[in-house]
Amino acid sequence: MKVKVKTFGSLTELLEKEFYITAVDTADLVATLRAQQPALANRSLLIAVNNILVKETTALAADDIVALMPPYSGG
Repeated sequence: MKVKVKTFGSLTELLEKEFYITAVDTADLVATLRAQQPALANRSLLIAVNNILVKETTALAADDIVALMPPYSGG
């Protein structure tokens, strides 16, 4: 499925702010991005699909919007 990806925080230094990618699920998407951008290999990512944070592998549908964010901390 072709999905739109939006990046936030420090991830915008490694990836475009918005782009499209083909992936069947969130694990496939992350694996593809890590293969294309080795600097992502050891980084933790928060993933949201259509504005809902997901912690497990989630199937993607055409036109989903996936947000990638670095882990956040409050203070």
